[in-house]
Amino acid sequence: MPDSVLSAPSQDGLAQGEHRHVFALRWADMDMLQHVNNTVYFRAIEEARMQIFGPMRPLFAPGTGVVLARAECDFLKPMSWPGNIEIVHRLVRIGRSSLDCNIHICKEGEPDTLYARSRAVVVLSDLASGKSSPWPAALLEQLQKQFASATSQAGG
Repeated sequence: MPDSVLSAPSQDGLAQGEHRHVFALRWADMDMLQHVNNTVYFRAIEEARMQIFGPMRPLFAPGTGVVLARAECDFLKPMSWPGNIEIVHRLVRIGRSSLDCNIHICKEGEPDTLYARSRAVVVLSDLASGKSSPWPAALLEQLQKQFASATSQAGG
């Protein structure tokens, strides 16, 4: 069963300031080479990102939402089914309106094997104008609590 956890220091190896999400793989997620298709990595990262921001939705100002401004991925080792993808977001920076994370993609049960490395930047936006919006104080506070080990910085 997929799960998602925002962590504080813990016994399971997650450092403070990390978010872990387990994404259930299906046989149909593989390509013709029997590897997990590259698009599945982005879908798993997206689902993990929604697990971060979904519970905070009541803190968003009306008419605002988080949009993906940057997404990149280096595929390091082919992954195959069966198994589950483990997505770990590590906060790099919280800006005025953006959040920058490095993301490690492993296979559940293989924490020392990095299958892919990703980076994503999301921006809080006014959905009508498409322009960035500063994080509301309550949302910024929640982000800082959830990613407590990173240092907040102005800008972005």
